[in-house]
Amino acid sequence: MLSTAALIVAFAALTPESTTNPASTTPAPPTYSTAETAEAHKKLCDVYELVAREVQIETNGDDPALTSAAGVNAAVMLEQAVRGIPALADRDRVGALTLPEAYASTNAMGSYLTLQDPALKVAIDDFIAKDARMKAICGAG
Repeated sequence: MLSTAALIVAFAALTPESTTNPASTTPAPPTYSTAETAEAHKKLCDVYELVAREVQIETNGDDPALTSAAGVNAAVMLEQAVRGIPALADRDRVGALTLPEAYASTNAMGSYLTLQDPALKVAIDDFIAKDARMKAICGAG
């Protein structure tokens, strides 16, 4: 009987705590006040407006390297903003994360395709749609 008790104790020690108390591994998601969510929205939109202006300027210039750099910088800044602003509403977060993907893919395709290429045109249209969504989120026009 003593050996059975020792075996049970040893087995219990080897069993991960999460299987004995599953609720202990699922913390409640953080909640944010309306003011915190509004401030997060403002911070995200400040970053978006900055990068949108940069991309607008550099894509209308005559230096492809600056155009490419602007796209990469915009993607990185938006992703960093999302990671650094935890109180973002889901709508803001999703909109902000789809745009860097469009920046990156359009930027990559633009390095080897011409503006007349149908694949690049599709990527540019996708970028424009995602940018329009962010403009709507941020109230920019």
